[in-house]
Amino acid sequence: MAVRVGIVDYQMGNLRSVQKAVERVGYNAIVTGDVKELSQVSHLILPGVGAFGDAMAELKKRRLVAFLQEWAESEKPFLGICLGMQLLFETSQEGGSHEGLAILPGQVLRFEQPIGMPSMKIPHMGWNQVKTTRSNDELLSNIQGDPFFYFVHSYYVKPTDDEVVWLQCDYGSTFCAAVRRDRLVATQFHPEKSQRDGLQLLTNFLQM
Repeated sequence: MAVRVGIVDYQMGNLRSVQKAVERVGYNAIVTGDVKELSQVSHLILPGVGAFGDAMAELKKRRLVAFLQEWAESEKPFLGICLGMQLLFETSQEGGSHEGLAILPGQVLRFEQPIGMPSMKIPHMGWNQVKTTRSNDELLSNIQGDPFFYFVHSYYVKPTDDEVVWLQCDYGSTFCAAVRRDRLVATQFHPEKSQRDGLQLLTNFLQM
């Protein structure tokens, strides 16, 4: 089956930069919030920058919630990026308490300032190293060692099921930097902003 990439447009974040990254690694992508158009693609990407509550309101407004839940359960390739990863979980404490897509069990929490580490800034912004929890990891194919990716976030996910934790990162303490369940993949960092290794990870996902 030919690769057809759909980037979910719900008016939240860096849609064009994700599209440009997909094009750079040799694939075409459509950016749309139309369920009929998204239903025709082979690979789905849910990016996002902004507030959790606003994002869920936009997804509901565009009647995308059920579609995303059904896609995730279908085991077709799905990539969430940054806020798009957080939305996969049940609840977030950002700006109060908000319900998410509940595709994965767990919650989204704010970074706490560690005692004795006043220099640790929130949001966590910039390059940081990740480590995989899995051996022979095909999604890290052609990526050497423990790679660095680019992060921008004040909240992180805490999955209920440790089995879905894919990549981990240290920032004051160890947190979940990416999750994976079959062909459902999501990263807290931005592959599209992470230069060579980010583009390679995107390529590996699109070759699923």
